[in-house]
Order: sequence, then structure tokens, then C-alpha cells
Amino acid sequence: MAVIDLSDSNTVEKSFTKRCVQYMWGATYYFPRCPDSIGINPLEAYFKNLKKRAIFAYNDDSPKLIIVEFVRIKNNSVILLLCEREGVMCESEGFKPWLIAEITFENNFFVHSNLGSYFEKDEADKEFCFKQGREETVHNIIDFL
Repeated sequence: MAVIDLSDSNTVEKSFTKRCVQYMWGATYYFPRCPDSIGINPLEAYFKNLKKRAIFAYNDDSPKLIIVEFVRIKNNSVILLLCEREGVMCESEGFKPWLIAEITFENNFFVHSNLGSYFEKDEADKEFCFKQGREETVHNIIDFL
């Protein structure tokens, strides 16, 4: 199990949500779908709390991130999410509309990692498939484009 050093604010930082840390977000977020308690299988509990079109993350200074898709990967040790920023004006406000995130559970913390933001949904879809190891789907999407 990895050791998380919360003193290095350039990499991992506390979020506004209890038992959550975040990596590569650029601002502090709330994660409202996070379980209230840590049980026997924390990632399974988190996965059951996720719903398409529900808010994944938010703060007062940026558009909410809405869940589009989510899957478990790496023997159920990672939850991978594709999110869309709420609002038609998010690009003019300086935000890319599509974001891929992952959730892991390490040292009694839910770790929320921002894996990248995208201007186009096609780009985000390709990367979401690639991160799942679905290379054949990535090639089909590329051929379709």
C-alpha cells in the first residue's frame, strides 16, 4: 500500500470532503458521492453511490462536474469516471468541458486524481476507453472519426 504524504501540497492535498484527498486538481473540491463511513470494502461503497448525471465534484469557483460514465478497473481497485462540466459557458470561463478522474482508496483516504481535461467529447471518450485498456474500442472510435 502506498504512503500518502499530505505535507507535499504540490501533489496531494486535502479536499473539502472528510476522508478525501485530491491530486492534480488545481483547486479544492467537495466530493458529495463519497461514502459517509469507511466499511469493509470502501471502493465498493463509493461505486454504489455513483450515478450517471449526478454531481461528482464541485466548489464555489468552478462549474460542477457531472458524471457521464463510470467503471471499475484494475481488479476493482480503481474507479474511473468521465465527467462533464455543468453549463454551456464553461469554456469561456476557462474550463475544458470534459474531465477524466479516478478514485482509489489508500491509507484510509479516498484519493481523487484528475487524469486530464479535454475540449472535445471524442478526445475524452478515446482516452476513457484507453485508460480502461479497451484498445479495440479506441481503434474503432478513431476509425469512425
